[in-house]
Amino acid sequence: MPFLALEGVRVLDVSTDIAGPYCAKMLADCGAEVIKVERPGAGDTSRRSGPFAGGNPHPEKSGLFLHLNRQKRGVTLDFGEPNGAEIFRKLAAQCQVIVENGRPGSMEDFGLGYHTLATDHQDLVMTSITPFGQTGPYKTFQFTELTIFAMGGAMHREGLPDREPLRYGAEVAQYFTGTVAAAATVTAVFQAAMNGQGEWIDISMQECMAGHPHQIGRRLPYIYGGETDPRRPPRLTAAASREPYAVGTFRCKDGFVSFLPLGPRMWPNLTRMIERPDLLDVDRYQTPEGRSKFREEIEKIFQAWFDMHTRAEIFEAGQREGLPCAPIQTTADALENEQFRSRGYFVDLAHQEAGVLTYTGLPFLYSDVPRSEPTAAPTLGQHNSEVYRELLGLDEAAIFELHQAGVV
Repeated sequence: MPFLALEGVRVLDVSTDIAGPYCAKMLADCGAEVIKVERPGAGDTSRRSGPFAGGNPHPEKSGLFLHLNRQKRGVTLDFGEPNGAEIFRKLAAQCQVIVENGRPGSMEDFGLGYHTLATDHQDLVMTSITPFGQTGPYKTFQFTELTIFAMGGAMHREGLPDREPLRYGAEVAQYFTGTVAAAATVTAVFQAAMNGQGEWIDISMQECMAGHPHQIGRRLPYIYGGETDPRRPPRLTAAASREPYAVGTFRCKDGFVSFLPLGPRMWPNLTRMIERPDLLDVDRYQTPEGRSKFREEIEKIFQAWFDMHTRAEIFEAGQREGLPCAPIQTTADALENEQFRSRGYFVDLAHQEAGVLTYTGLPFLYSDVPRSEPTAAPTLGQHNSEVYRELLGLDEAAIFELHQAGVV
């Protein structure tokens, strides 16, 4: 269930793709009233992205759109039309935040740039998300998840040493950018509430990935000591300064488990976990250097024990010995996981076209902030009458006329 920490904050979400809508979704999950603005007829580009509920490729059944836009109200508006631009200005005057991800200068082309809108709305916060930022030689360049990951400086160290570099799976850069944008937006909203001064936030996806926590840690040896960071075998890469013999992913009786022991002090714990305390007396395993040198030998011993135990048994044994290990869960496992269920993380929502589906919840809990009932993503233009009557005072005849003209 969404919290109401940002109750009273109204957001216009005119973004597409992932980063912008995810930013606005996070604000909605914290209680902001978010109005999703889409082009009449076409809607957000994500409506055409699968997977689709029931396997039916329908713009109201896109899993991506449903995920990114729950907890929002939806209107249609072509602000490229003169009447549409005027309506947008009037809507913006009723909002505290605008989230957009057009190319640099596109909002100005419509007469809807930050400095224009802020003339009579000094506490307005506009969050602009672009691949490379509003300035610089790359500002008009297009992107894909691959190009952003590659140009953020992260990709050259991922993958096998004798193969091509790889990027992370899924859309890590876009979701992380959306998270950063939401945090920056809340900070600017707080500033506006404190001193009445709004802000134009320039979010660069490239810079978000360059500053990703994982990448900062991997970059430090080069910054401080000039050490390069070549690709290495996965277990050695994951180990970093840790002993590599029990680091990474291992198969077991019913799937896979993941380990990341924290250095030499955990060697005795590991031997107890696999019921082999005799390994402590083996001369060649007495030092971290020895254990690293004979890591393949040790891994075979570990693997023999893993092969005889299930994920749950290994997890229990690891927890008993204070070892950072975990079962690798499938999607079905995660949905039924007792920890998730105990905290009510996953929620089921009914959508009038897509039916009842399960959605991810919030990765945090407030202790004293009230919650509201969650809502599914809007259908295209679902709240046109409601929003235009409520915020602009338009009657049904005026809204119908705008609809006939293709403005809404």
